[in-house]
Amino acid sequence: MTIGASPTQTDFHEAISSRSDRWYSACLKITRNPDMAADAVQDALLNAWNKRHQFEKNARLDTWIHSIAINAALNQIRKSKPGVFEPLESDVEDCIEEPRQILEDYELEDSLAAALARLTDVERVCFVLKHLEQWRVKEICEELSLNEGRVKQAVFRAVKKLRISMQSMQDDKQ
Repeated sequence: MTIGASPTQTDFHEAISSRSDRWYSACLKITRNPDMAADAVQDALLNAWNKRHQFEKNARLDTWIHSIAINAALNQIRKSKPGVFEPLESDVEDCIEEPRQILEDYELEDSLAAALARLTDVERVCFVLKHLEQWRVKEICEELSLNEGRVKQAVFRAVKKLRISMQSMQDDKQ
């Protein structure tokens, strides 16, 4: 990408080919619905393309689009009715692994999806943004229009519930 210029179509194609699976995975963890996640990524890409002149030249294009995708996923949740979410199937990743490792990864993803499904929407979204997307508490507060205490409490409850769920799942395996 040329320094000082807006991202080009080629820049977008490169970012999409290398990072779109990561954007989709993040949106899927937030929405728990493959269609909503795909819509969020598509919305993010259209939004990023239409606002490419606003791109800060010292930022990374893929990180900028990732942030837009997370916001699009949150908007998808806001538009939907509670309880409409489907269970998380699996994350999209292109990697070649041993069959045993693939099976273990699917089992872990299923366990995590089941554990995340037991959280309230606020707990799940706050947990995903804080621990999986590495947002600061202040950013989560601003995005979700919640006070800091509520966000911290939601993250704390989510971590506690996930520890219990994941531990009991581990105990079941043994």
